[in-house]
Amino acid sequence: MEENDVIDKKDIRIIEILSANARSPLRDIAREVDLSPSSVRNRMQRLLDLGVVKKYTLDVDHRLTGLGIEVIVLLTVKPKAAEDVEQKLRELGEISHLARTAGNVSFVCTVRVHSMDDFTTFMKEKLEHFDGLERIDTLFVLPPQTENV
Repeated sequence: MEENDVIDKKDIRIIEILSANARSPLRDIAREVDLSPSSVRNRMQRLLDLGVVKKYTLDVDHRLTGLGIEVIVLLTVKPKAAEDVEQKLRELGEISHLARTAGNVSFVCTVRVHSMDDFTTFMKEKLEHFDGLERIDTLFVLPPQTENV
């Protein structure tokens, strides 16, 4: 790791501030970490370049967008089918998050849909037709949703 790659306390504080509110003005961040706004901007770019900060995201209340049904889907597939299943899962618009896992479950997916009818259609017309699928378990997330626990 080069000297420019070292993350210091000011970088950590910038990350904390942006984690709480990614839209924090540079001037506010600069005041908080005792740097100029241009120094903060440079540090933010360096954190992006190093891959420490991967992206800036939105925290969306999906209920207000019409995608009020959130379901955690646990999929168990045959090991030889895992790569093919993963590729097919990534193509499904209803899946907002996908993680390949080790252990008894092969994949954990977050599915967001408008209604229970849409979820039923998603299961019957899409997921249940995957080759190598051994088991599907579902966990329905109850509102209010708490995403940052």
